[in-house]
Amino acid sequence: MERNFDYKDLSNIRDTTDTTHISTRKISVRQIMILFFFASVSGITRIVSPESGKIISKASWLSSFIAVLPILLLIAVLNRIIVRYPEKSLSQIIETVFGDIFGKIILSLFFIHTLFFIAVFARNFGEKFISSIFPNVAPSFFIIILLMFAVFAVRRNIESFARFAEFSFIIICAGFIIAFLIAVFHINPKNLYPVTYYDVAPILQSSVPLISLWSLLTFSLFLGDNIRYVGNAHENIHSVRTVTKFMLIIVLFNFLATMLVIGIFNAETVSNMSMPYFMVFKSIKTSGLIQSFETFFIIFWAFTDFIMISYYMFIMSKIFTTLFVVAKSRLFMPVIGFVILMLIYIIGENNFEVEYFYTNILSYSSIILGYIFPFILLAVGKIRRRI
Repeated sequence: MERNFDYKDLSNIRDTTDTTHISTRKISVRQIMILFFFASVSGITRIVSPESGKIISKASWLSSFIAVLPILLLIAVLNRIIVRYPEKSLSQIIETVFGDIFGKIILSLFFIHTLFFIAVFARNFGEKFISSIFPNVAPSFFIIILLMFAVFAVRRNIESFARFAEFSFIIICAGFIIAFLIAVFHINPKNLYPVTYYDVAPILQSSVPLISLWSLLTFSLFLGDNIRYVGNAHENIHSVRTVTKFMLIIVLFNFLATMLVIGIFNAETVSNMSMPYFMVFKSIKTSGLIQSFETFFIIFWAFTDFIMISYYMFIMSKIFTTLFVVAKSRLFMPVIGFVILMLIYIIGENNFEVEYFYTNILSYSSIILGYIFPFILLAVGKIRRRI
């Protein structure tokens, strides 16, 4: 018997083939977490500053283990959202759940926050260089170079950028481990102990900046349409384990780094230092070997800042695409880079004003958008039966 051919079958075959082809160019959950790892490591240097250092205490090196607890809850909430919308960006999910008008308003808040966030860290990048090794050079020189490299990276594709970060991850971790093993012998235990129940409140206070920084994990979902996701139960469990594993790596990294600066100096000294991590290696004197590690730290410093800025510019390009309904947001990246350059000098006349802006304004807006908003999104999605 002759079977009538249904052209819908051909369309389905074509769609399946196209989807398979596209998914091969997408990045994995592991790669997105490596990018977030670099962003978090770069952000650690921003947390310990004279402004935020007011809440640093002898026991602050334990704050990482407290800060990760609410982040684990956040991971569970984000997983509930992406299970319903696999391979969809957060921009698309927001508009689906809240509608076009409220969705645009919310995306505008995310876009403005990301603009100021990049501006603060780009400004900090330039200030760190003139304070450490190039005191006679204007910070704008380093800032412009950083933004140019970041814009160039975003105009490429995120797949190549993620592979580059994945390759660098092993090298950076190996270098940090070697540097830590050298510096750990200069720790004074009296600067870390004793820890009593009186330190509970300071530890909780010290965990707030970390929660603010790590809650930006939510922003990774703006790259959701670039993340490879199979959608079955086994793959979902594997993805959650991968995210949790890298969060614990970030916790360990922050724990060791904070223990170094407080252990080698002390909490009071660190709270008044603008670059304690750099000064750890600057102050250690050994038989010529440490000089190379000081150079390594400067390279590590610049490298992580570059990946962080590029990573958030990729995110901003995704928000820009949905917010302004453009097909190729990458073409607008040079203009956005110029806007960021202008914001860098609007947010503060000096580094102290920038630190105040980040610690007292931007860090709390990070908690609102990065931590509180996903719970609101999930709740509204359940009420409207969109999640």
